[in-house]
Amino acid sequence: MNAFFALHSGLPREAPGDRDSLAWALDCAGTPARARILDAGCGPGADLALLAGLRPGAALTGIDLHQPFIDRIRAEQPGVTALAGDMLAPEGSFDLIWSAGAAYGPGVEPALAAWAGHLRPGGAVAFSDCLWRSARPSAAAQAFWNRDYPDMRDLAGHLARVEAAGWRVRGAIWLGKAAWDSYYGPLQARIDALRPDADAEMAAVLDATQAEIDLWRDHGDDYGYYLTVAVPG
Repeated sequence: MNAFFALHSGLPREAPGDRDSLAWALDCAGTPARARILDAGCGPGADLALLAGLRPGAALTGIDLHQPFIDRIRAEQPGVTALAGDMLAPEGSFDLIWSAGAAYGPGVEPALAAWAGHLRPGGAVAFSDCLWRSARPSAAAQAFWNRDYPDMRDLAGHLARVEAAGWRVRGAIWLGKAAWDSYYGPLQARIDALRPDADAEMAAVLDATQAEIDLWRDHGDDYGYYLTVAVPG
């Protein structure tokens, strides 16, 4: 296991998110009690656990390329169908496709195009993506995100991108501080625990991750995760 995955192994989630924002998305999307729900790019399954509590009658499927995440979900959440594979090519159709912070990988437009063919009538996609909140972000924030997400947009650009892909926004909200804390809190604790015994490879990963957390603490007003509920057409 390389240093990055050693750092992230066992963490509850791999992107900002929390129960309140997920509950809002379900209500905004009109997701029924006995829905079929896909978590696309599910990571270690934190949102699948929340979905199980919010829609206990739903049939839940999680898909992710990283096999250890899938193995963990299968061990910890036996009621969930967990699949290792491409999140853009799931099997079947769903009332809701949920994706927390994962659409930037393939790109928002390709993700929406792929998911359109996997929605049941009346279904929706709910996904979060990182956007610029400031028209004049700090140099530090620009340097980080230009490297990690060069196609990051501001709010107007994001909405234009969704609409250009042939989708209609039903509702959208910015994720709050609690959603960021739920990701960075456990990650910071893991950094602190690993730091004393870190070798050179691990130390480099810890330094890079600490810089990311510090950037958010110092310049978090410059950017944020935006949760969008969208429907085709």
